[in-house]
Amino acid sequence: VTLPERASSIQGRQGTTTTTGNGSGNDSFVVQAGDTYSAAALSIVLHTRSPMVPTFRSDIRIFVVTSSDEDGTATQTNAWFGGGADLTPYYLFDEDISSFHRTYQTLCREHFISDDGTDDTTDMYAQMKRQCDEYFYLPARKEHRGTGGIFFDDVPATPQSHLFVRGVAESWLPSWLNIVSKRRDLPYTDQQRQWQLLR
Repeated sequence: VTLPERASSIQGRQGTTTTTGNGSGNDSFVVQAGDTYSAAALSIVLHTRSPMVPTFRSDIRIFVVTSSDEDGTATQTNAWFGGGADLTPYYLFDEDISSFHRTYQTLCREHFISDDGTDDTTDMYAQMKRQCDEYFYLPARKEHRGTGGIFFDDVPATPQSHLFVRGVAESWLPSWLNIVSKRRDLPYTDQQRQWQLLR
């Protein structure tokens, strides 16, 4: 059940999709205390012993708010996705970084074609990459965490966006395992291992 503070926070979100019980669009969705609020997430963080293999982080999440009338019948639903994937190498291998980013750029190319048939890939990928860089900026270190990736939030839950979010999850291991297979057996020193632990 949504508390008043949470209702206020959700109501301030922009770009979320609202639907009435019959599935038609409704821009007048008002989240109120007492509405049913649900969230689900799948998160993965892969740390390795070898400092030659980067840490990989990713998650996908969905949020759903349902309003009901006095008899408890659901009247409106608001749902949105968030998520992303990013890479934190300790020692840089340019080809690994390029390969990782290419995976998610390709994913955007497969899923973001505008209604008029034009390709929104460049804009969407650039936006998600920028959001990742901004979200994972570490003020204490005055640096970005790793080499970035993609990050998205408040994406309206539609069949098309669901396919994209599913694609993000299905890209997790392919985007990382090819790097692991190339770097896991590289030798490293104790000093390099200590640097990894420090980071």
